[in-house]
Amino acid sequence: MGNIRSLNILTVNRHTGYLYNLSRIGHHWLVLGEWERLNRPLPANFELVDWARARRNFHKFDAVVGHDIRRDLAMFLPYCLRYRKPYFQVIHGRRARGGFSRSSLRRFLKQLYSGLVLRPLVDLGFVRVVFISPYARSDWGLNGTTIDQGVPLNEMGSYEGTEASLLVVGNTLHREHFAFDEMMQIRAQVPVRIVGVNPSIPGCRPSKNWDELRSLYSLNRAYLNLTREPEAGHNLALLEAMASGMPVISLKHPSTPIRNGENGFLVEDVPEAVERAKQLLADRELARSLGRCARETVEREFSLNVFCERWNELLARSIGSSLTPDAP
Repeated sequence: MGNIRSLNILTVNRHTGYLYNLSRIGHHWLVLGEWERLNRPLPANFELVDWARARRNFHKFDAVVGHDIRRDLAMFLPYCLRYRKPYFQVIHGRRARGGFSRSSLRRFLKQLYSGLVLRPLVDLGFVRVVFISPYARSDWGLNGTTIDQGVPLNEMGSYEGTEASLLVVGNTLHREHFAFDEMMQIRAQVPVRIVGVNPSIPGCRPSKNWDELRSLYSLNRAYLNLTREPEAGHNLALLEAMASGMPVISLKHPSTPIRNGENGFLVEDVPEAVERAKQLLADRELARSLGRCARETVEREFSLNVFCERWNELLARSIGSSLTPDAP
């Protein structure tokens, strides 16, 4: 599909890394909420606004993109219907994620919301759903478009692997579907650098800025991924590590991009993870070889160009037909 005119798009910042990559599709974005400048620099085509200004100018927007299926939909959809603007709901994870297994009430309410609120809005064409991966889509039962994440390869530094340490990047790692205890057991046996907002981990801090984070990807020997179902087998940090040329040690997962012995290692438990970590820490050339394949995986499966093309195709199909449902 050819180029479309530059659009004015309203969104809200709930995923700084994702929005940073989304800025690459072009257009002019008005963004509600604080921008985490220590996480990513503010893109040149992003403008921070407050809700009062957004409401006043809602009729000028060409499209609206939400990221939280309750808060954003409730805030934006009434205005989208009033001004006949297309509303896109990005879904970043499976329905079963986030407290789902801890509470039968939460499970019931999520299912009720999905079936009685979200699905009719999608089926009637009032909401267009964008899933960030096939795995994120797998348990919602909703029509929508799947657009895999894209990673800016040209921004990632070249792999050095000079620091004999594993790297973990993430906030609130002491959560339901992250193997926190296993991570600490691994850390007791091999060096593990943990970056992010995790007050319960002594010495852990977020990166100072995007440059420092990219440097950490470049310098540390391998990336350690310990997410488990129903969280996805990969997140943006893992893809950025791979794009930097880092090999990965990851728990086995049905949606992982890691191929055992090709671009990293898949493990089932702490002893196996420690064994693979020691192997990579002792053999920098092996780490380089696996890391090259990891970067090629991202280039092939998580292309930023494809990400941008698919988003712009979706926008082009939707502008001017905000009440017409999209084909899945």
